[in-house]
Amino acid sequence: MTRKLVNTLSASKLFRIVAPLAITAVCLVILAHKVALPPVAELWALTSQIPVLNWIGAVLATALSFWSLGRYDAVAHRHLRTGFDDRLTSRAGIASIAFSQTVGFGIFTGAFARWRLLPGLSPLQAAQLTGFVGVTFLSSLALICGIAMVLTAKSANTALLGALIPITLLAFAALCFRFPNWQIGKRTVRLPSLRALGALSIWTFVDIAAAGTALWLLLPVGHGLSLLDLLPAYFIALGLAIVSSSPGGAGPLELALLALLPAIEPATLVAGLLAFRIIYYALPATLAGLVLLWPDRLSFGLKAQTPDYLGEQDRPATSLRFERPQAESGIILQNGGHVLAAGLNKLAVLDSPQVSVAFFDPLLGQNEEVPSALARHAQQHNTVPCFYKCSATMALATRKQGWKVLRIAADAIVNPQTYTDAGSSHRQLRRKLRHAEKAGLSVEAQWGELPLQEMAEVDATWVAQHGRALGTSMGQFEGTYLSQQLVFLARQNGRLIAFVSFHRCANEWALDLVRMVPGAPDGTGHLMIRKAIDAAKEAGLDRLSLSAVADHRFAHRLDGGLRRFKTCFAPRWEPRYIAAPSWSALALALAELVRLIHRPAPVAPVSALAMSGQPTQENAAQSSSDDAVPHIDHEENAIALRRTA
Repeated sequence: MTRKLVNTLSASKLFRIVAPLAITAVCLVILAHKVALPPVAELWALTSQIPVLNWIGAVLATALSFWSLGRYDAVAHRHLRTGFDDRLTSRAGIASIAFSQTVGFGIFTGAFARWRLLPGLSPLQAAQLTGFVGVTFLSSLALICGIAMVLTAKSANTALLGALIPITLLAFAALCFRFPNWQIGKRTVRLPSLRALGALSIWTFVDIAAAGTALWLLLPVGHGLSLLDLLPAYFIALGLAIVSSSPGGAGPLELALLALLPAIEPATLVAGLLAFRIIYYALPATLAGLVLLWPDRLSFGLKAQTPDYLGEQDRPATSLRFERPQAESGIILQNGGHVLAAGLNKLAVLDSPQVSVAFFDPLLGQNEEVPSALARHAQQHNTVPCFYKCSATMALATRKQGWKVLRIAADAIVNPQTYTDAGSSHRQLRRKLRHAEKAGLSVEAQWGELPLQEMAEVDATWVAQHGRALGTSMGQFEGTYLSQQLVFLARQNGRLIAFVSFHRCANEWALDLVRMVPGAPDGTGHLMIRKAIDAAKEAGLDRLSLSAVADHRFAHRLDGGLRRFKTCFAPRWEPRYIAAPSWSALALALAELVRLIHRPAPVAPVSALAMSGQPTQENAAQSSSDDAVPHIDHEENAIALRRTA
């Protein structure tokens, strides 16, 4: 059995080596029979007619083409999280592609070159990079060819065939967005983000357009072919040449171009291709060969990386300090987020397949500094940066830097120290509280040791009634996560029928989970929140958040009575915003957040039971009063934000 497997693998490897050579030979034989090729002397005579400026232009176009290929490799390295510097990976990508496209057998030669040029890159990573570059390049090339076919089609059938290609690829991109991770056997394959796919498509177009321009410049004088006529044919011919894996695409490239450009004289085209192979293949391959012989020269001119202790660091969510501005940032303990430390600035960040989202305002630091730090972090992950549910102050800081901002929510804030049930604005609340008291409800606060079994039963009945719980920016039921929070339990005749939980920090509590069994007495939720306000007053807090509700033109469709419930407490409504560098980035961020919130990842236990600096129950009240962080006037900043709109 083992010998049979070895024989099968050997045959497979032999086929991969022989097949490209066979394709090259067959294409050259067909070319010789179909086209009356001129003598070599005549070809050289034709190439000598090419003006010097055209040779210079072709060299510059080739340089642009390979530069874009280097950027392509940088995107691939970010996707695979290799950790190499972008400038180094770009240089290695240029040399690897220059070497592999000329030698042929791209998957092998490209992987070897990348492994050779980047010490520390494993052979498996080199193969993954080469495979990723090859597949995505062909996909991007197919997209460009399809668009070119539509734009230059001379028949309806050609246009239809061309249109099917981008439609199919766009459907695949939508699939990448909806299902970013695919399980293949025991291995999870992470698909590229939409930002990565967009960047790869742009670099592919720059590459092949520059290469096609170099070929056009190297055609002998009097060829009579416009650049716009040449480029679509070159795109298609290049795709066939790459698929063949033949050395330098020799044979398939020439045959395809002659078939696609019947109007040009064959001798003129072949002469141009000969000059093109010298400039675009031979010259870069020679330089790449020298680099492969002395790979240490690749880092010439690049400063050696030294530890940057004030640079960007990813710290675990459990490093959240109790002394932080927003209690609700504790959501990253459950949603897979982390603390991004950028110099002296800190953000609560979640990296999703499409977006690097910073929740709320900075945990620490200057609002003016964090947008650029988040943008750099997102670039390294091929994601879109955005701030979600940030204050008017933070939104204004991003807008001053050219980011796009939308108001999406309003946070309900009460001051426990001055809170009262008196007045007409609390009439509905007083009625709800009377109903709860008549039903014989009792509410108690609990912390740490929770009746998790009873709470799980309440959560299960709530989920059965309401459907799957939302997540990502809202908490989900999980014992270790809830043990970080302050929980208020509502009982009727000794039976647990409801509970609410609050994130805690030094100067604020923020409402998180609200769970009630079906048929719970009217006013149950109101009574639990009222008890929480009293407890916050005793703890010395002057700020309690009932969390945000949707606040945009479609909010009435998504409210579901949530705003009515919170309005009973007559809170102060503070606006919350989403911000991203561009409108397209903002649209992608909103779409990704909707996906994450409505289809959150499976709940996993919090990795540590206590956050750094977490106070004990006994000294919580003292910590919350001594370390309180003053809050700014949100309404003034909201007005300023509207004025700059």
